[in-house]
Amino acid sequence: MVITEKEALSTLEGNMFLGELPEMINSKIVFSGSGNIFICEPGVKLHNSSIEFNANNSIVYLSSSHFPYPVTIVIHSNSICYLGRNNYINDKLTLILSEEKHIFIGHDCCISLGIWMRNADPHLVFNQEDHARINHSKSIYIGDHVWLGQNAMILKGSVIHSGSIVGAMSLVAGKTISSNSCWGGNPATKLKDEIFWSGECVHSWTEEMTKNNDNCHHDHYTFANTGEVVDISDFERQLQATSQATDKVRLLIKMLLKNNAKNRFYG
Repeated sequence: MVITEKEALSTLEGNMFLGELPEMINSKIVFSGSGNIFICEPGVKLHNSSIEFNANNSIVYLSSSHFPYPVTIVIHSNSICYLGRNNYINDKLTLILSEEKHIFIGHDCCISLGIWMRNADPHLVFNQEDHARINHSKSIYIGDHVWLGQNAMILKGSVIHSGSIVGAMSLVAGKTISSNSCWGGNPATKLKDEIFWSGECVHSWTEEMTKNNDNCHHDHYTFANTGEVVDISDFERQLQATSQATDKVRLLIKMLLKNNAKNRFYG
């Protein structure tokens, strides 16, 4: 089933829509399996987007946002794709989810042009000595207030904690990036610790505006371990032990959506 108008979400033939109908402009949602759940909070705008449920029992959750969603999401069986509130996506964001693994993106991120995330390789790689597979798929976790630079690629097993920056053209593959740090390169390496970033855009600034912003007078974008941190390993284990998409939604709400603490993705 291909849906190009939001009104058609009322008949999904074995799949489910929850929440408020999104605005859809030049966008489509494709259901090729069953038992899938598409969830939209109020105020979701799909612009030039494609969401494809290519198998069964998966979840796409789009949170409220001041900004449109220009996304391509391709999701297979038993996976969750979660995008938090008010993420600024400059241009098409491509997310590919495979092999029952997940992608989670927190709130208030700045996602630049040409970003890709994929949690599988997806072809198999084996150790020559014992023929054991060495490239299993792994989930991706992006915290709150993360800035991903132009054409960055985020691959399986990557965990980017809140307040961090990934530079343009960087490749993050299976790395854990600590809060308030800056990484860049291919492969990405740490460039600087103890930084934070703010979302103002300098393109049209005058010399006076530049001088007036030489210092920041608040700590809104610094993160710390205050006992509110989501245990990602435990969350992942519980997800893998849950077979039904409806039960995964309940776990998502319990472990993630009800925790709106500033430091939930500190690391």
